[in-house]
Amino acid sequence: MNLKHSIQLSSIQNARELGGYMAADGRKIKDGVLLRTANLHMISDEDIRMLTDTYHIQHIVDFRLGMELSGAEDPPINGAEYHHLDVIDLSAMDVENGAAPDMTKLDVLQIVEFSLQSGMINENMYTGFLANDMGKKAYSEFFRILLSADPERAVLWHCTSGKDRTGLAAMLLLSALGADEETIIADYLLTNDYYAPRIAGMKQLLRSKGCDDAYIDQAILVFDAVNERYLHNAIAYLKKEYGSANGYIRDGLNISQSEIEILKEKYLV
Repeated sequence: MNLKHSIQLSSIQNARELGGYMAADGRKIKDGVLLRTANLHMISDEDIRMLTDTYHIQHIVDFRLGMELSGAEDPPINGAEYHHLDVIDLSAMDVENGAAPDMTKLDVLQIVEFSLQSGMINENMYTGFLANDMGKKAYSEFFRILLSADPERAVLWHCTSGKDRTGLAAMLLLSALGADEETIIADYLLTNDYYAPRIAGMKQLLRSKGCDDAYIDQAILVFDAVNERYLHNAIAYLKKEYGSANGYIRDGLNISQSEIEILKEKYLV
């Protein structure tokens, strides 16, 4: 299946780029330099060569929680600098004593239950990511990395599935570069196309465990799917509190308008 914006990594899920999107002043985002993916834990040697030889990867930004890294660390990639930036503040969620279970030891239903009961998955979770100090610090540092990067070399960012924390980073960056809201939402929803086979398989598995459709609709959001309403809620929050996504970038992340213009010059053609 030939999916839009694919970067052709065979071993990595949800691997795509922002290149080609229309942005500010009738310009387009440069191809091959702004990459968003799922985690790189199982990346093949062939795909590492693709990142180094084709995309000249310079920075890898990992938005996963520390507990998600255990046993699933990104491998070192020659020439690329690795950055671990936590977005989620577990202490702000309903997790007893700030502790979380070892996700590698839970089955599918246990992971779903923990994610839903702790508040990690809900329609306002993106607002929480954007509003808390940890999320602001992570996304601010993400922009600092982009500002410092060589515009001829790729910056890759990811979380676990490359859909929620990664999707918010893409939303913010697309906003800074001048993409319209329709483009931003379309990019976000591409996750459902990239994960279509996995979503279908997860639905089948959950039905076999006796789960009803309402539960399944929530459960697939834990692993593979995205819900447009979640992103709309986040954008509405940014408009209400900061006037726009760019207002949040300036006032919430402390990225100046002149730095936003630098990003446009670096990443638009």
